[in-house]
Amino acid sequence: MTTTPESEDRTPLRTRDAAVSTDSGPEPDRDDPRRRDIERRLEEIVGTIQEFAVLRFEARAKVSPLGDIVDAVAAGVNFLGEELEASYGEIERKIADRTAELEVITHELTRRTLHDELTGLANRTLFWDRLSHRMSLANRRHSGYAVIFVDLDKFKEINDTLGHGVGDELLVDAAARIRGVLRAGDSAARVGGDEFLVLLDDVGSPEEAMIVANRLSAALQEPYELEAGQRIVTASTGAVVSSDEFGDADAVIAAADNAMYEAKQRGRGQCVLYSEIRQT
Repeated sequence: MTTTPESEDRTPLRTRDAAVSTDSGPEPDRDDPRRRDIERRLEEIVGTIQEFAVLRFEARAKVSPLGDIVDAVAAGVNFLGEELEASYGEIERKIADRTAELEVITHELTRRTLHDELTGLANRTLFWDRLSHRMSLANRRHSGYAVIFVDLDKFKEINDTLGHGVGDELLVDAAARIRGVLRAGDSAARVGGDEFLVLLDDVGSPEEAMIVANRLSAALQEPYELEAGQRIVTASTGAVVSSDEFGDADAVIAAADNAMYEAKQRGRGQCVLYSEIRQT
């Protein structure tokens, strides 16, 4: 049988178009109150997540009594916020603890950098800094300052014959005696094996500086009760009082060193004022 085009499909065209078309239903109503409420709640949830992004983990999304899918999302976001808040709080605590530890370590490192490990006195660096600062205040202070150079006589003999342990014991005792003589505002440093420097912050006259120098000498000559037995050690001291002739800390300390050397030349255990040897 021969098939003609008319016999292939005699379904009306309108009917065929209707069969292949898709019915998407009516357009959603954007004015629907329920739709607007869902959109508003979702925006609140997004806002809560944005608060988390700026570390405001205490933010919480509102959960309505409806118990719908939006509320489930809000509850999940709130749980995430609680977890983040707890985790961040733990991180903050760890950071605070570590910061405190670093402060202690930094303080200890600073102390070791600026102090003599054996005696606990200031070291050369800190003493130079203190003296330089005191010199910068010369025009603003009515009184002067003084530096005393202290050297323990024959200390090397004790170190060589009795050992470094006994020598260290003597140095620690000597440092304690120097501290005991200092007045408020004064400072002391160990700058060599058996060498100490003392800065008198407030001195009215050379005689006042020599009074302190003699006190230091007397304190250091008292018998030392050491592990190896009792020992007597003298100290030679040289003092210098502030003057316009000194341009920096090095010049002041060099003058005190010269006075101390003169004290040793005079027989050890002596106190010499720098101005005395300049006049000779």
